[in-house]
Amino acid sequence: MDKIKVLIVEDSITQAMQLQHILEKDGYDAIVVSDGNEALRAIKKSKPRIVLSDIVMPGMDGYELCRQIKSNESHGDISVILLTSLLQPQAVIWALQCGADKFFTKPYDENYLLSTIQSLNENPNIQDPPQKAINVFYRGETYFIDSTRSQIINLLLSTYEAAVNKNLQLIEAQDELERLNKSLEEIVDKRTEALRVEVNERKAAEAALRASSDEMKAISQQLWQAEKLATMGELAASIAHELNNPLATISLRLESLTTQTPEDDPRLRELKIIGHEAERMAKLVATLLQTSRRSQPQISTVNVCEEIDNTLELIHFHLHKYNVKVVREFAPGVPNIHADRQQLRQLFLNLFTNASDAMPDGGALTIRTYVQEAESGTTSNLQPATRNQFVVIEIADTGAGIPPEILPKVTESFFTTKPEGKGTGLGLSICRHVVQDHKGTFDITSSCEIPKGTTVRIVFPTSLTSAAYRSLREEKLR
Repeated sequence: MDKIKVLIVEDSITQAMQLQHILEKDGYDAIVVSDGNEALRAIKKSKPRIVLSDIVMPGMDGYELCRQIKSNESHGDISVILLTSLLQPQAVIWALQCGADKFFTKPYDENYLLSTIQSLNENPNIQDPPQKAINVFYRGETYFIDSTRSQIINLLLSTYEAAVNKNLQLIEAQDELERLNKSLEEIVDKRTEALRVEVNERKAAEAALRASSDEMKAISQQLWQAEKLATMGELAASIAHELNNPLATISLRLESLTTQTPEDDPRLRELKIIGHEAERMAKLVATLLQTSRRSQPQISTVNVCEEIDNTLELIHFHLHKYNVKVVREFAPGVPNIHADRQQLRQLFLNLFTNASDAMPDGGALTIRTYVQEAESGTTSNLQPATRNQFVVIEIADTGAGIPPEILPKVTESFFTTKPEGKGTGLGLSICRHVVQDHKGTFDITSSCEIPKGTTVRIVFPTSLTSAAYRSLREEKLR
């Protein structure tokens, strides 16, 4: 029985010989050439069943070689597998456009490559039907896409184009922030010089000088806030630049996988969870870009205990990896609250992650929820006189604790004790703002003495209390 011929097109001698050894060991007749033109001559001479081609080669690249093979009717039974170390999403688009049957990124899985070659040999490509399942082995994962080739290409192109446009918008925003920074620096220089001249000219103008000094303080405060916004903008642009491309790829793959997964498949719920988190990441980047104004919150009735469980499920493997044991102490009958579900998820995710970071050698993360009646003398004259119930959430870790001298600063924007590159100093600041926006209170207590640890205490009004509060507030404002 004749051996199946496989043509290897690879300009790297080392990789070509390695691939030839793998194939010959599995019983294939493997021929090696170093470029596309030589490959076309070898095809005419030996007519291989399968062509394994690198993409980046001198002269004719793998895309053009595949295109010429597929456009030749006499080569209709030849299957083409493209191999590349390129990790850009557009590489997949170009592979599909030139008609490749399979697409692998290096390094590839040897067993999976052999099984793919065997499958192509047993099931020849018949006239490229209009509807077929195409699989792509990309970044160590295999994706099966059940759609027409043109639909896949159009979807990938539109997704990639949208990501490029978003990056261009972010670059423009960054340029605008740099221009504003320069203008602000010029204003500071001019104001400083004007103040120096006024001081040197007349000591008698003490009253005018005080007025000028007060004005300078106000401007300095504004500039400080503007600098923070500018820094936030730079951070947002950097995050968006790093996350947009992988987020687009993740969203594309999730959409394809979700479409192919049956409703009764237990993995569908995990896919939806991943999709929601990818969407949350995109919204977080958009929020950083709009620090000058807050979007209208999407308020709904939320079960706090369920949201805590959902968030813990998202970081289950992270907590398990760092040997953090989760202890739930949920009081029965905890009422619902009115809240933005997305912001609440972000709040819990930040706090749980901070707690695990404080316990690098493992420990216990205790989460308590219970109901508390408003204490005498603490209610506002705007709050209703009856049923002032509040939901209390306590998140306690057994970490090293926070020194008392820095405890008041931990909720300030850009303050962080983490090493450079490990934190932005925004997590607890965002948490505090989220709680305050929901008419709640946010307190932190900590001890560096035995027993060590930090406890975050959050108090939210219940659905009934917050609804009555708003109603009474509106009535008084009228």
